[in-house]
Amino acid sequence: MFKVNLKKTWNNFTIKVDFEIPLGKVTALFGHSGAGKSSILRIISGLEIADEGMISDGKELWYDSTKQIHLPVQRRSIGFVFQDPSLFPHLTVEKNILYGVKGKRSLNEIKDLISLAGLSGYERFYPAQLSGGQKQRVTLIRALVRRPDLLLLDEPFSALDWEARRQLQEDLKRIIKQLNVTTLYVTHDITEVYKLADKVVVLESGRVLRHGTPEDIFMGKRLSTRIQIVGKVVGIESDSIMAAVTIMHEDQYFKALVDAEEIERLNLVVGDDVVIGAKSSDVIIFKVLTQF
Repeated sequence: MFKVNLKKTWNNFTIKVDFEIPLGKVTALFGHSGAGKSSILRIISGLEIADEGMISDGKELWYDSTKQIHLPVQRRSIGFVFQDPSLFPHLTVEKNILYGVKGKRSLNEIKDLISLAGLSGYERFYPAQLSGGQKQRVTLIRALVRRPDLLLLDEPFSALDWEARRQLQEDLKRIIKQLNVTTLYVTHDITEVYKLADKVVVLESGRVLRHGTPEDIFMGKRLSTRIQIVGKVVGIESDSIMAAVTIMHEDQYFKALVDAEEIERLNLVVGDDVVIGAKSSDVIIFKVLTQF
């Protein structure tokens, strides 16, 4: 279990958080822009130094202000993927992946990782020859080839179009599960939280507002149903009485019939993130709220 307890102040903004990252799971740091999510990742990685606190991987202290311990970045077993791909333009995909790797890795192991990311056949391509999604896949595999104890992801798909983002979310979920990588994932997209995270830590103004499973945090006890489908509204057809709401979940479409007055009450529009709850023959629709 990773433990993070830290405080850091910049000018008039202070981060003060205390939370845990379960091993082999995906923990999402969720909050609006400016909540301090990316700064926390930088402090955990060692790129920034906290004013006080403690960071531990469960076996070793990475940072402890009272004991004056601060392991440098290169001594922390982390993989870091930023919002924008950070590849060397003069190196091929294969050489970008292998850059900075210490120790020997078998050829089969490298090939397996490249295949896992859907990059087989691109080993000798240069970054300029790749799409945005392919570049980010290379960055991800380069982070994983070091076998990190902790993978840090800072909104890695935010610069991609919706379809590329959806596909990479699926690939990432599959890769993390297969490799059993402990992951801390920064996002402000609630659908990513539901799709990827086992645990979510909600941040507001540098503080932990709440933490738990995505269902507990965002729906609580309001949704007592047998089925929950999280997705994005892609179509609304309505008359004066009934409305048909089409939701896209991963690569599938779901249509729910609801009262037209409910659509108006929720102020539901195309593009909103929603959760459909179904119990027996009833369908209940909740608009996902991200204000806390």
